[in-house]
Amino acid sequence: MRPSTIKYYLREGLSGLKKNLLMTMASIMAVMACISIVSFSYCVASNLQHILQQMEDSIGISVFISGDPTSQEIEDMKSKIKGIDHVIDVQYISPNDALGALKDDWGAEEDIFEGLDDTNNPLSHSFQITLDKIESQSGVLGALKGIDGIDNIRHGQTETELIMKANKVFNIASVLVMLILGIISIMIIMNTIRISVVNRRVEINIMKYVGATDWFIRWPFIIEGVIIGMVGAVIPLLIGMPIYAKIVSSLYNYIPVIKMIQFKLMGDVYIVLFPVALGFGIILGIIGSITSIRKHLRV
Repeated sequence: MRPSTIKYYLREGLSGLKKNLLMTMASIMAVMACISIVSFSYCVASNLQHILQQMEDSIGISVFISGDPTSQEIEDMKSKIKGIDHVIDVQYISPNDALGALKDDWGAEEDIFEGLDDTNNPLSHSFQITLDKIESQSGVLGALKGIDGIDNIRHGQTETELIMKANKVFNIASVLVMLILGIISIMIIMNTIRISVVNRRVEINIMKYVGATDWFIRWPFIIEGVIIGMVGAVIPLLIGMPIYAKIVSSLYNYIPVIKMIQFKLMGDVYIVLFPVALGFGIILGIIGSITSIRKHLRV
């Protein structure tokens, strides 16, 4: 394709957008709304996945042993636990080790443990179990209940299931909303391109008469759709970047317990989101243009 031809396509595409400025703005706003939902959904979904990954790495299952088991009994129980599917590591924690960890966690307030020592320690022998994936908790818990000598099991299954369900529901709702907004965006873009086609019908008929190819006539309208999609995608992305950073910063400042988890960095989110959302906006524009041309342009 010659540079002069490309220049012609761009000039005609921009001209069509200017002539129908009101519909152009409406199309851009529709794409912006759709891309905003895409961006918001991805930010939330990716952070939920990130939190779940942190839970996989940090939340295990604590198993407390009844009585005062011998070293052999501890080893036997450890072997049984290791033999359970999806268990990748089992760490034995003695009462003294557990007491020391508690004192370290409480720091300056460790005085509350005054009087507790090696000979006066109410804590139990326990195992800290690490799983290969957080979804395996339910099956492992069932297997642990069949092992003799276990007095209590502590786990985060309820919290884990809640986050997983919330993530699933949110993803489904986001997809439905994006589909609805995507269809609305395409319809508005189709109307914008259709007006351009109607306004230039005489010119198009002359071009057909002198032998212009179908694609020579189509390209300016496709470029209109691409520009609408690009502008409609870039604006909410640029606006969303500082908003994302501000929301994360505010959560850390006003909800101290949130500091226990780490949100994804803005750069890590947008290095994926930017090209995906931009591509999605362009695709919306192209689909709207091509659909409109096929329906209203007789070539």
